[in-house]
Amino acid sequence: MRQGGLTLVELLVAMAVFGVVVALASDLIFRNQNLSNRQVLAGRVQEDVRLATLRLGDVVAQAAYIYPNGVTLTLPGGRSLTTGGEALAVLLPPGTAYCPLSGGYCGFAYRLEGRGPHAASLDPAPGNSGVVLVEYQVRGVTWNPNTNPAQTARDWSGLALHSEGVVADSIERTGTDLGTLYFAGIESTIDRVLLIPSLQPDLTTSDPRALIGAVRVRVAVRYANGVWASRQAEVYARGIPRSLPPGM
Repeated sequence: MRQGGLTLVELLVAMAVFGVVVALASDLIFRNQNLSNRQVLAGRVQEDVRLATLRLGDVVAQAAYIYPNGVTLTLPGGRSLTTGGEALAVLLPPGTAYCPLSGGYCGFAYRLEGRGPHAASLDPAPGNSGVVLVEYQVRGVTWNPNTNPAQTARDWSGLALHSEGVVADSIERTGTDLGTLYFAGIESTIDRVLLIPSLQPDLTTSDPRALIGAVRVRVAVRYANGVWASRQAEVYARGIPRSLPPGM
C-alpha cells in the first residue's frame, strides 16, 4: 500500500505541466499586450494623418493663389523648395483666419524633409520613418498689379519667418502627394496674365502661368512595426482674383 504524498516522478510531471500552463498563459498575455499596443498605435497614426490633412485643407481652402508645380521659392534663411509631389505653396489674402493682416498676403509652404533638424521638438515616434511634413509661414508677400505671383513673388527670403513647425511625423514618402493640382474652372477679369485650358489646350499644371483652382493632398504615415494609415482630401481654393495684390 502506497504512503501519502507524491513520488519524484509525479512531482516532475506536475512541474512540467505547470511550466507548460505558465508558458501558454505568458504567451497569451504577451500576444494580448502586443495587440493592445498595435491598437493604440493604429489610433495614433490615424489621428496623425487626420490632423495633417485637416491642417492642409483649412489653409488651402482660404488660398487666393496656389503655385503651380515646378516653381522654386526662396524661403527665409536661404532655404528653397520646388513645388510638386513633395512640396506645396499657397498665398492667403489678408483678413482671413490664417492671415490676420490689413495688407500683404501670407505665404504658406509645405515640404517633406528629414526629421533630424526637427527631432528636438518632437515626441519619440515608434520606429519613425525619418521624414516629416513641415509648414513654413511668412507674412507680407506682395507683387506688382496684374502680374503672375509664380513669376514675380517667388522670393520670400526678405520676409521674416513667422512660423515653422512639423505638421506630421514619420511620413511615408511613397504614399504622400502634395502636387496633384487642378485648373480653375473660370478666369476672373483680372487674371489676364494667367492661363486656363480652354484658352491654351496644351497647358499643364507645371506651367508657371497656369491658373490653379484646387489641390488633392494625400498624406501617409508609417511606423517601423508596420502600423500605417493614409488619408486624402480634395480642396478648392477661394474663388477670388488671384493676380491683384492687396490694396490695388
